[in-house]
Amino acid sequence: MKKLFPFIFVLTFSVSVLSGQEQEPWSLQQCIDQGIQYNLQVKRQELVLSNARQDHRQSKLDVLPNLNGMIEHQLGAGRVLDRGTYEWKNANVSQGDLGMQTELILFNGLQGLNSMKMNKANYQMSMEDLEAMEDNITIQVMTGYLDLLRNQELVEVARLKVEVTQQQVERMERLVEVGNEAPGRLLEVRAQLSDARLNFTQAINARDIAKLNLMHVMNITETEGFEIETPLLPDPSTVVIPELDSVFQYALAHMPQIKSKEYGVEVSERNLAISRGVRSPRLYTRGLIYSNYSDGLINPLDPDPSNPTMDYPINEQIANNRYKQVSMGLDIPLFNRWRVQTNINKAKLDLRDAEYQYDDAVLVLQQTLQQYHTEALAARDNYNSALESVANSDEAFRFAEERFKVGTGTALEMQEARNQLYESTSDMISSKYVLIFYSRILDFYMDKDILF
Repeated sequence: MKKLFPFIFVLTFSVSVLSGQEQEPWSLQQCIDQGIQYNLQVKRQELVLSNARQDHRQSKLDVLPNLNGMIEHQLGAGRVLDRGTYEWKNANVSQGDLGMQTELILFNGLQGLNSMKMNKANYQMSMEDLEAMEDNITIQVMTGYLDLLRNQELVEVARLKVEVTQQQVERMERLVEVGNEAPGRLLEVRAQLSDARLNFTQAINARDIAKLNLMHVMNITETEGFEIETPLLPDPSTVVIPELDSVFQYALAHMPQIKSKEYGVEVSERNLAISRGVRSPRLYTRGLIYSNYSDGLINPLDPDPSNPTMDYPINEQIANNRYKQVSMGLDIPLFNRWRVQTNINKAKLDLRDAEYQYDDAVLVLQQTLQQYHTEALAARDNYNSALESVANSDEAFRFAEERFKVGTGTALEMQEARNQLYESTSDMISSKYVLIFYSRILDFYMDKDILF
């Protein structure tokens, strides 16, 4: 998606946490930044993007003429060609050549233009792939963050259950001491306390696992000192679930995984155009400047018969022997064992595959959003039902507690009522976070801020 969260992560913050120092709790934004910055798949995709950028840059430079320089120096001994007399003789000769050549492609079936556009589309596709990867990490971090918040809240519920049950045990112990209650009822309440402590231990374990899962997504290995902020969450009763069609239409136009497939189709189209362009004649022009020198050459202006090889400096030879040439040529492909047609056929198949990938991405997006929207609606209904269940369970527990206090109810009845209240509260908390999660996911697909 085009609008991502601003990168505000401070490296020293991460380093300090990793070193085990006491730190401020992590916000959702900091967790997202950490997850993106240190994800190895993201780093690899950044390399892919850099390579695509280089290919795009080079394709634009390929339209320029090339320029090649040449210099060669020869030392000959024995029977050699004397460039002074152009006769073969036995001698030691020192001679050389130097020059420059350039070539400019005037027309090649628009292969250069299509190559430039293909590499540009490939570069844009790589950018969208990187953004899609970052979006995926963002969703993973948000999932882990909310799951940890949920389990932390469940720990508090379990802790309160232990405290209330402990108070019941202490009250029962006093009643047994003065003879107002039978010892058997004290054993029943103590059994309830053991069960509450077990639930508390299980809740702590679930919280610790949720923390490890979040840290795994963030690529943090040192658990000591890691805590997250407890943000002010929206009231679930005020959460607005957008219409499915509006979410889908916006996501279809803006989600990077869809735009990546669109660019993939364009890449295949340009590759097909390049393959067809190979059939076209290749028109080019060349330029050449060339010279040579030799210690066997005699200065035609001032020869010294006594020592003809010593009075013709190399710089003068290079200037006097200069040769220039401009040419144009046309390469016409006649027969290539049907390789060009084979490449065209393969490019057509690649284009069809790219179109299938786009259609599949659209279908996956539609199915995913349908599932998220259905889950959001179900979570809203579950939350409302859970609220009603908590209210009823609380009233039932208070009634059972009063009956137990006056001796008309049993500890088992009170335990069952307490467990039902605990389960109802836990269900309400879970449905609350599920509702918040799916509503935030739908907001994310509409490019809205998901921070709390």
